[in-house]
Amino acid sequence: MPVLSVEEGIMKNGRNHFFAWLRHRPLQLNILLAFTALLVTTVVVIVSYTYRQNSATVLQISDDLIHQVTDTVIEKTINYLTPAVLMAQSSARIPGMADLSLVENPALERYGMALLALYPQLDAFFIGNERGDFIFIKRFADGGIGTQEIDRSLATPLRTWTYRDTAGHVTEVETTDDFTYDPRRRPWYEGAKKTGRAYWTDIYIFFTDQTPGITAAYPIHDDRENLVGVIGIDVTLNELSFFLETLRAGDNGVAFITNEQGQIVAYPRIDLARADGEGFRPVHISELRDRSVAAAYEAYITHSRSRFTMTSGGQRYIVSFTSIAAEIGRNWSIGVVVPEDDFVGDIKRTNQISLLISLIILFLSIVVAIFISRAISRPIVELARETRKIANLDLDNQLKISSPISEVQLLDESISAMKTGLQAFKRYVPADLVRQLIRTGEEARLGGDQRELTILFTDIANFTSRSEGMDAEGLMLQLSHYMGELATIIMSQQGTVDKYMGDGLMAFWGAPTENPDHAFYACHAVLSCRDRIAELNEQWGEQGRLQLPTRFGIHTGQTLVGNIGSTERMNYTVLGDSVNLASRLEAVNNIYGTTIIVSQATYHKVADRFYFRPLDTVMVKGIRQGVLLYELMGEPNMTPQTKIVLCRDFTAGYAAYTARDWSKASALFEDLAARYPSDTATLIYLTRCRAFQQSPPGPEWRPAVNLTPKPVDVSHGSFS
Repeated sequence: MPVLSVEEGIMKNGRNHFFAWLRHRPLQLNILLAFTALLVTTVVVIVSYTYRQNSATVLQISDDLIHQVTDTVIEKTINYLTPAVLMAQSSARIPGMADLSLVENPALERYGMALLALYPQLDAFFIGNERGDFIFIKRFADGGIGTQEIDRSLATPLRTWTYRDTAGHVTEVETTDDFTYDPRRRPWYEGAKKTGRAYWTDIYIFFTDQTPGITAAYPIHDDRENLVGVIGIDVTLNELSFFLETLRAGDNGVAFITNEQGQIVAYPRIDLARADGEGFRPVHISELRDRSVAAAYEAYITHSRSRFTMTSGGQRYIVSFTSIAAEIGRNWSIGVVVPEDDFVGDIKRTNQISLLISLIILFLSIVVAIFISRAISRPIVELARETRKIANLDLDNQLKISSPISEVQLLDESISAMKTGLQAFKRYVPADLVRQLIRTGEEARLGGDQRELTILFTDIANFTSRSEGMDAEGLMLQLSHYMGELATIIMSQQGTVDKYMGDGLMAFWGAPTENPDHAFYACHAVLSCRDRIAELNEQWGEQGRLQLPTRFGIHTGQTLVGNIGSTERMNYTVLGDSVNLASRLEAVNNIYGTTIIVSQATYHKVADRFYFRPLDTVMVKGIRQGVLLYELMGEPNMTPQTKIVLCRDFTAGYAAYTARDWSKASALFEDLAARYPSDTATLIYLTRCRAFQQSPPGPEWRPAVNLTPKPVDVSHGSFS
């Protein structure tokens, strides 16, 4: 018999289950399959026919859209360029313009600045004459104005730049005789001089900005029709590119303007100038990253067709080129390249919507077909789910089943009553313990086991004396709120609340659910409790209510944990020396004026994850070695710098104290007492060190004190 691999065995087993399922299909499934097949066939036929018909219609409409885009670009281009040529022409015909001096002429300068302010697309206004004199008024990107004057009437021609801020104030003047610019050699001057009328240059790189643009120029003649000079107005092409970027040509189409040399006049989202070995030059259409546009232009030049479709990069495009030479006097063309899917895509989306609607109808039909069978089975399924939630002690939501079947209704009422009883039971027994019993199927029995746990005791400082004479009912409500806040934080950090003892609370971590990091969760929970109680005390103080300052004691050690009591009534709790020590640590807070004391066993578990300072070594009944106590101060990134410094400096003082270096320890604690005068632990050690300086202890002295409920004798380092 051949041996199958694990993968082959899994596949064979899966096939067997599938074929068995096919052989025993329920009638409900057969009806649904037949109904679905009929509806799917109908949907496919209707959607396919609709797609073919609509595609033909939309492709016809695409021509109208491209015409609309082209007309919009033409209108925008004309409106953008016309002010330049009109202003150049009207300025040249101003009476006396032929006799104006181009140098040191404030009126002419103000006139140019007014034109630039009137038309944002105008970049510069300038005039050159036959002698080579030149005035050039330019707007900068920051809103400032620069004026350049070239005076060739002097023996040594000079060029002067005057810079003004946005308020028109002169900020800088530069004069030099080192320049090469001659307006008479520029394309705009030569073109207007040659034609004798309004002249548009082709795209060229502006001398000042080194950016591409065009210039509208118009000649200035004197009364005898002799050429005196030429007026020019620069127009940058960036604004046209910005406009094209906002223009919608389908979803992914692009509109652009190019000249007869294939240079880009305007194109969305590109820099229109490119550096080469000799400076900057306009970008050629073949240099575009969009290869579909370059391919469209190449096909346009090759075949001389203005409307056509093509394929590029595996995608079909609709292409249109329209000449606008008649409108602007330059042989420019507007190109539009749009993916065919941008038009047919709507049809595809319509088909998808139709298909979705059909699927919804299919789904609703199936729902109707199975409604009757589900009317009986649904309540039972819901009740089964509810019992599963009960098994996990998820008792918060009350499910109300409505069914005409009396047995189902009775079962629903019984489950609701059971949930109510379990909710009350959950308040007396740790929920994790009950979940564990349910998960393992075990019955609660008397007994327990030894386990390392972290144990917490809390107590309200001087609660009895501070609460005398207060309203009993109000105090109970406040205390219940206080206990609820503590319990919520402890349980959220995987802790188990064992019992409430008057104004105190006992909790532990690591049982019934094992938690290897129980010491960390305990310390984190206690810090959260401390901070929350501080917030509550502040609120209660503002309301004139009793504040509840709280002390905490934490110890980690081997502990007996389990069910203790009788077979009729038992309690899940912890017993042992570790519990007693944790209880004693809470009370020690009163001696050292601290809030949270942990034992060295807890400290060693989490020393690198919190801020601590050593407090004292205490002798505990039943333990030979002294127990070193620490104060838990806070968490990294959440502890004030003052506490961090206190931890560091107090630790140094404690180290000197345990080393019997009384002078050093005394000096350190004196410095701490000056900075932290209310720190009781510092004052205790300062008193001890001073006493030992006066009367040093014998060689048998050890830094340990007896842990008794009596007050500490700070002079001799022991509890008396």
